[in-house]
Amino acid sequence: MKSESNKRPWAWIVGAIVAIAAVAAIIVWSQRTAGDDGVITVVAVLPMTGPGASLGEYCNNGIQIARDEIERRYGGEVRVEVEVIDSKNQPREAVTALQATLARRRPDAIISALSSVGSAIVPIAEREGILTIVTTTALSGLPTGTQNVVRVYPTTEDFVEPVARHMAEHYRRVAVLYVHDDFGESNKDEFVRIVRDAGVTVTAAEPFALTQADSRTLVERVLSEGPEAVFVTGYGPAFIGIFRHLREANRDLPVYSEIGFANPVVLDALGADADGIVFDGTPLELGQSNVQAVESFRSAYADRHDRPPYQVAGFCHDSLLAIAAAASRNDGRTPGKAEVVALSPFEGAMGPIQFDSDGDSRIALRLMVRRAGRTELLTE
Repeated sequence: MKSESNKRPWAWIVGAIVAIAAVAAIIVWSQRTAGDDGVITVVAVLPMTGPGASLGEYCNNGIQIARDEIERRYGGEVRVEVEVIDSKNQPREAVTALQATLARRRPDAIISALSSVGSAIVPIAEREGILTIVTTTALSGLPTGTQNVVRVYPTTEDFVEPVARHMAEHYRRVAVLYVHDDFGESNKDEFVRIVRDAGVTVTAAEPFALTQADSRTLVERVLSEGPEAVFVTGYGPAFIGIFRHLREANRDLPVYSEIGFANPVVLDALGADADGIVFDGTPLELGQSNVQAVESFRSAYADRHDRPPYQVAGFCHDSLLAIAAAASRNDGRTPGKAEVVALSPFEGAMGPIQFDSDGDSRIALRLMVRRAGRTELLTE
């Protein structure tokens, strides 16, 4: 009979082999070819709480409508599962939440909303090699030089150029008020560059905090410099307050904004104070467009949520739809950046989206104006 001491080495070896096999299985599962089980898993990093929560709600609503559309369009060929994690519109919170998710389960793709959060997530996407769609971010150059990042949203240039050029044609002295984050800074810099190149004087360029309680003093300081028109770019509670105080101070002053102004939350809060404000937008911002995809999305959103959609919902919808469309072209397997870029021009709910080789998008925006509680194309 063999002694216990002779048995132990073999038991140890067998145990070690079993442990190594288990670890290997875990590694293979975590690094499996995404889509092998017929399901594309997507993590959506959205501001579900905090000052950007209304944008997160719109984005999530758009993603859920896209899931239904993907099921109708592709059947069992492409299926998607979406897990929403709350960024609170704070880069540190977003990174912590995403890293916790990655430790538990590696997704096939990420959708990230808002500029500061997108900037923080891009390095993780590059390190992990995960296709990432950044949306609700106009920050210049975000996908440039990356291997995995694509933008589905207008760029800063798309946001600012139509407004800045129109103002430069009509006024010699202008001011800009901007939300104090990456989004606002990027838009302000582009606006100042365009109007100054056109020989226009920028009388003031003032930031406001996302949650700034009272902006009257700020508005008074900006108007004291004598601008002939003011451009406001931003989002959140303070964004609404800026327009109110501008109207209180001088109702006849020409006021301009960008596509963020068309948020129904903003328009409802301002009421008649929104009339006369010029901004740029997509066909979705108009009361009625001649683009079938836009009208189908508008109808689907209103049926489900009993209110009109906002462009954030549309672009988040198109972000998930682009992932599914690229997967379909990739025989149901998880796509990479190249497969998404190859969709260009991609036709989603927001009209044609052109992707360049960097994965950046260009989306044409048109000037619009509020009149008697409705949004119309600006005609001169």
